[in-house]
Parts: sequence; C-alpha cells; structure tokens
Amino acid sequence: MDVGARLKEARIAKGLSLESLQETTKIQKRYLIAMEEVNFHLLPGKFYARAFIKEYATAVGLDPDELLEEHKHEIPTSDSDSQILYTRVERSRRESSLER
Repeated sequence: MDVGARLKEARIAKGLSLESLQETTKIQKRYLIAMEEVNFHLLPGKFYARAFIKEYATAVGLDPDELLEEHKHEIPTSDSDSQILYTRVERSRRESSLER
C-alpha cells in the first residue's frame, strides 16, 4: 500500500471528509487529494510534500515519522535536506565576511 492509500484509509477510518481535513490541517483540498493520489508534483514544492504528509498523518492519527520512514522511497526529498540552510541574517554576515 502506498503512502497516499495509507493516508486516505486512515482519513476514512476516522470518518473525516476532505473538507474537514482541510479545515483541521489548513492544507488546501487540492493538495490533500494530490497526496492521496501520490501526485507530489502538484504540491507547491518538494519541501511541502514532507511537511504536508506529516501534518496529514498527525491529523488522521498516524505516526508521521514512522510513515515517512516506511515510504521514504515514494516521497520526494528537497534539495535543502542535504544542505545547510542559513537565515537571511546569517547569510548576510557570511557574505560580508567573505567580501573582507
């Protein structure tokens, strides 16, 4: 069973409609449907796939970390997962020190 089917099955088991899940998670219905259909390319970015899946899983009573681990081969990873992210302030400091 793929990650989308697991999410949908848990949602139905909880008796939640897509509309009520949208209200709970604040994730647009079209993105909830995209996740259930494993159409991650429809999400606003790769980072959002993981974040939205975690939010959806929590809302339907699944362990989000366990779900992500079990289905890591299906879920796109963002490029930033393997890079150090800097805040704007850190980036400015770093750039100004490089200029000196």
